[in-house]
Amino acid sequence: MKIRLLSGSCYIALLALFFCLKIFLPYGDFYFDALIYVFTLLGTFEILRATKEKTTKAERGIVYVFAICTLPACALAEFFLRAGWTAIGVSVFALAALLLSLLVLRHEETSLESLGISLLSAVYPTLFLALMVLTNHASAPSGLEKFGFDSRILILFIFVVSPCADSIAYVFGKFLRKYFPKKMTPVISPNKTVIGGIGGLVGGVLGAGALYFIYNAVAGSFEQMWLWLPVYLTIGLVGAVVTAFGDLVESCIKRKLGIKDMGNIMPGHGGALDRLDSAMFSTIVAYLAYVLICVLV
Repeated sequence: MKIRLLSGSCYIALLALFFCLKIFLPYGDFYFDALIYVFTLLGTFEILRATKEKTTKAERGIVYVFAICTLPACALAEFFLRAGWTAIGVSVFALAALLLSLLVLRHEETSLESLGISLLSAVYPTLFLALMVLTNHASAPSGLEKFGFDSRILILFIFVVSPCADSIAYVFGKFLRKYFPKKMTPVISPNKTVIGGIGGLVGGVLGAGALYFIYNAVAGSFEQMWLWLPVYLTIGLVGAVVTAFGDLVESCIKRKLGIKDMGNIMPGHGGALDRLDSAMFSTIVAYLAYVLICVLV
């Protein structure tokens, strides 16, 4: 438990450091991009190592190149041209073309199963974290600058709501499971209970509520609280749902591969993917909320 707490504290300190660099230094978004890039390379290494027996050397090489090239291309294209999605699209088409070419060039050793696993290894985590890069470069929608609804709050949603949901879920599960023992997903993750899931929803909403008051006291505005507080709470609630779902996806992948953890870079937590599973899915919620607000404004 002490090792888990220590490694978790180091992870939080690392996130806080790079978030401060993002806020206070010129071109600070690129510092947080660099952290996401490190996460991408670590996560890609972990999942390719876990699937090594099911993929070929050529397939793994293509996935590595995809991970190495996609995030820098996405960050630079988004910063200079607002064309991050274009960079991602080109990278995905190049990935698909190269993987499919192996059916011809390496016909004997390449199977449809190995191609599918290689594609999964590229999507999870590189595409998810490329979306995090886009989120990291999001600017406030026109007319909402004073509310501070930009990349800063979106990154905070990703890395605050998920831990709050996980923590309260753990507390509910630990202290209430003897009264409410019903399992949530007994096959995929036997330790998860329905009451723990409810705790996660409570934690997500509480985390988002706290984020609203703290963030707007420092960098935003409390104007139109009747509108923005429900927006924050809704993002927190949906974020808590996908936090639990992301954790289940990771558990399912590990169960299919017959492993306990993706790695051991964080003692007590596992690998980078074991720590980032919820954050990657929370990124989808944060970015979609941003897009929806941009459309509605």
